[in-house]
Amino acid sequence: MKNLFFAITPLLLVVSTVRAQSTSDNAAVVKVNIELAPFQTIQIGSGAGSNGAVTSGYGDELTLEYKSVEDYKNGVEKNVLKQLKVTSVGSGYKILATLSDDAQFYQEYGSGDAKVNANQLLKISVGNKSSLDAETHMELGSFGATSGAESSVFDQELDVKYSGKPITDPALLKKVLNDKTKAKYTIDVIYTIAAN
Repeated sequence: MKNLFFAITPLLLVVSTVRAQSTSDNAAVVKVNIELAPFQTIQIGSGAGSNGAVTSGYGDELTLEYKSVEDYKNGVEKNVLKQLKVTSVGSGYKILATLSDDAQFYQEYGSGDAKVNANQLLKISVGNKSSLDAETHMELGSFGATSGAESSVFDQELDVKYSGKPITDPALLKKVLNDKTKAKYTIDVIYTIAAN
């Protein structure tokens, strides 16, 4: 009986070895990798263009108009719903803005000064964040509870509020209007996105 056991054992080993070799000859093994890269985008959202015609080269355009005593005393504002659309994969994000020409409004027409500091005329806020005086470089708020991937968002649309400040100071009125001639000043706001 002992000899029978030893005779069967090598036979089982040979069968096992043959089966293992035939399986690997009839199979192909593929290693699949998934690479995930964090990224961020910012663009004009679905609320753009709702304020009228847009000058070529711009994603959106708006005009703050002072037409009454209340406008000059209280300021004017426009809340542009869904003006910006952001995607941030891998982290929460912050919205940054850069104002053109070192934060100077330039006169398109009128008889006032050729340029006026933006912080004398404009405040901006994004989402539910506080309005900030217009400056050359602005951080308009952080969004997302953390800087980690759990704060990622896809195509999140944000409202942007533009507030024209009250203009009651005689020196500022002379600077922007000078006389009875209607005046128009313009500035570009360039929005960017960065990780929290």
